[in-house]
Amino acid sequence: MQGREFEESFRFGGDDLAYLSKVAQRLAPVAERPGLAPEKAEAIRRAVAALRKLPEPTPGINVQIEVAHRMGGEEFSESYTYAVKLDERRIEISSRGSQYGPEVGSTSFSLESLQWYSNGQAAHQGNRDTWLERLAYALARDHTLDAADESGDKCTEAV
Repeated sequence: MQGREFEESFRFGGDDLAYLSKVAQRLAPVAERPGLAPEKAEAIRRAVAALRKLPEPTPGINVQIEVAHRMGGEEFSESYTYAVKLDERRIEISSRGSQYGPEVGSTSFSLESLQWYSNGQAAHQGNRDTWLERLAYALARDHTLDAADESGDKCTEAV
């Protein structure tokens, strides 16, 4: 049974599950924002439900959420993107940014990258609490939100 293999192969250490629960807690109110497209709200609710029930798997899950915000003007600008991606083989929490100035051009960079894989491996770069703080900052300002749910028919998690 594929769901059983998924459950047995993901491994979470120390406070990983507590952290992923905090990510869910931070995202949950976003799904209830007025004017949010129903399909985006549903994708966010599905991701939140999957994160909250860990370490239990959500077979068939395939959800991506990105929050982006921009600061600055024509002379100098910065943009940042915070992403949550969940599928049967990977959980990824990441952020990246770019800066633009007329004299130096554009520079892109990676910030945090926290990944858990279904083969039991994990790769963590950056500070997970900083990622949560940056996401909160972006959500409190003018931002764009993209959320997509490409979960298969076997994804049975209620939203």
